[in-house]
Amino acid sequence: MRYLVSTVCLTLLLFSCGMQRPLQKALKKQPLLHEVALNKDQYRLQIIYTPIEKDKKGKIYTKDYKFNIDTSMYFYPASTAKLLVSAFALEKLTQETQGELSIATPLKAFAIGPCQTDETYDSSAENFAPSIGHYIHKMLLVSDNSAYNRVFDFLGQDYPQQRLKALGFDNARIIQRFDPACNADANRYHNRFEFYNPDSSFLLSHTAVTSAVYFNPLKNVGVGNAYYIGDSLAKSPKQFRFNNNLPLETLHQSLMRIIFPTLFPENLQFQLQQKDYGFLKKLLGQYPSESEYPKYDSSYFQAYKKYLYYGKEKNAVINHSLRIYNIVGQAYGFTTDVAYFEDSANAVSFFLSATIYTNADETLNDDKYEYETIAFPFMKTLGQEIYTQELKRKHRSKHFHSTTANVD
Repeated sequence: MRYLVSTVCLTLLLFSCGMQRPLQKALKKQPLLHEVALNKDQYRLQIIYTPIEKDKKGKIYTKDYKFNIDTSMYFYPASTAKLLVSAFALEKLTQETQGELSIATPLKAFAIGPCQTDETYDSSAENFAPSIGHYIHKMLLVSDNSAYNRVFDFLGQDYPQQRLKALGFDNARIIQRFDPACNADANRYHNRFEFYNPDSSFLLSHTAVTSAVYFNPLKNVGVGNAYYIGDSLAKSPKQFRFNNNLPLETLHQSLMRIIFPTLFPENLQFQLQQKDYGFLKKLLGQYPSESEYPKYDSSYFQAYKKYLYYGKEKNAVINHSLRIYNIVGQAYGFTTDVAYFEDSANAVSFFLSATIYTNADETLNDDKYEYETIAFPFMKTLGQEIYTQELKRKHRSKHFHSTTANVD
């Protein structure tokens, strides 16, 4: 009987036998995690944790553990949209230009509508020429908003909405630039792009089209009790009807489809080449100090935007056996991190995504958010606790294998 139970546990890769309610266990472990979890509605807290297991043949098994997931509870995704915008841009480069363009193809952007600017030169690029690849590099590595706006304009609104729906993300929307000067109407008009050969000869022109009026499909998109517009205080919730909507499950699943695309049916995968997946994964996992172009100064510290393990500590001691591939967002009191943890030395890998809202006075745009006192410490503690829990589980798993291998 002991052998039978052990075999079943190994077959199920310890998901059932050794991982009963691991997320709830982690949230009770540390006082800060426990306190925030008890007040989950106040903090609009949502968490998804997906450990990864591999059998002897390398087949991957996953299981999702969720806390307070509610797709009707709006959170502002902020810069996490850069993950999907990057993937969609790589798709479009290949599909809609018949392979004539690459991530390194030089481009120029020209303003042809409201809330647009020209860009024909990029001092941060190796050859001083803007390119889609360089924009993606900057927005994934250090969350550059200007780079995002350029790629958003390259896509337009139609393409992201079509692809989100095709991927099964029916409630997701990507419909805005990250520029407070751009209203919903302005976000429907896009730069004209000209692409050039390496010898500077003209290759092609492209202008994205937005043919419909898109809006956030959620019914309740009001946040807070008041918000500032400049120096004026509006005493009502801020409405996010024409802002992006990316539920945590959408973001979590999107990162999983980039890291392990073959876990999903072909029709639910991004339409990317293997080199595109490698490009995205590299940038999601890089530290700013590992970038040559642009070369970032010390203000972009080593653990920059790795909230779910280091918080926002400028002098954090880096765990060199652990690489974190992630995307973050922070605005209006919301802090979100969607991450894949990989520690090959200890055979540990898992996905962890979390979003938290820290705005005690319920007033938006007043720059009084509890990022430093609650959000970042919570993210750091959660990521470290799950990682520690994974290390212990892997240790038990190895021990379990060794003590049951000779049972007959």
